[in-house]
Amino acid sequence: MSNQDLKTIIVLTDFSSCARNAAEYSLILARKFQANLLLFHSYFVPISTFDSWPSSDYPALRENSLSKLLKEAERLNQLVPAAESVFQPQIECIAEGGSVAENISNMITERHNILMVVMGGYRARNNDDFQYGTVISDILGQARCPAVIVPEFEFLKD
Repeated sequence: MSNQDLKTIIVLTDFSSCARNAAEYSLILARKFQANLLLFHSYFVPISTFDSWPSSDYPALRENSLSKLLKEAERLNQLVPAAESVFQPQIECIAEGGSVAENISNMITERHNILMVVMGGYRARNNDDFQYGTVISDILGQARCPAVIVPEFEFLKD
């Protein structure tokens, strides 16, 4: 089976420690299921006139996101031992503007090799967590594949 025929695990990241923990867990899943990883970040794109953000800044937002994604991919690649007997997942990076749930739903529809979506889950701390809970709920409602929510604690560390 060629690397392009393999299933892919989408890993959502907001570059937080919780998201890094979920990415590490997705690396374990990828090795177990012999799947590739797709690191995905959705950056904010204003949709109303009240959100006055110059459209000339969008390419900079995308490039900043891609730069962070590439650093995360490099970090994950360093976690995989370079042994020949261990499956080495390929890591792709994508940054898109707009709604996370819509972007993920479109990606699952367009690509026919998505195995699952992995994302970090935060414990509620205050009212600011309402938005994050809504995003998770939207993703679970729109994703037409299994979704794994990884707790924020570092369970992989001894």
